[in-house]
Amino acid sequence: MKKYLILSILFLSQNILFSQNINVTKEALQSFKNKFPDATEAKWDREGKDEFEVSFILNGNKGSANFSKNGAWIESETTVLEKDLAAGFLDNFKKNKKGAVITNIFQVIRADNKNYYEIECIYNKRKKEFKVDLSGNLI
Repeated sequence: MKKYLILSILFLSQNILFSQNINVTKEALQSFKNKFPDATEAKWDREGKDEFEVSFILNGNKGSANFSKNGAWIESETTVLEKDLAAGFLDNFKKNKKGAVITNIFQVIRADNKNYYEIECIYNKRKKEFKVDLSGNLI
């Protein structure tokens, strides 16, 4: 009986946790609308105490962006197809991570101009993420 009680409590607490509304500031909402006016399917989450992350669809591609509670844009990630990268861009990555199977590539644009690509892949039978600079070098 204790087992069922504990499982019920865990299930109830999980539902409460995931059903909480995210109170996005009007500044963050407005900044998002200004920066990505054509974005659809926006879903907001908290990214720490003073930051929000919004996932969205833009021009048929998945993307996300982070904004401070004051509305300052921090960074955005957009999906990039391997065929859309410059010829040879991934050569260094593939040389250093032999056997990696790329599942997603994101271009990360940051407000501080420390831009890079994030490569999600299966490497050594595990899901991994690697950062690659704009020249194709592992960071």
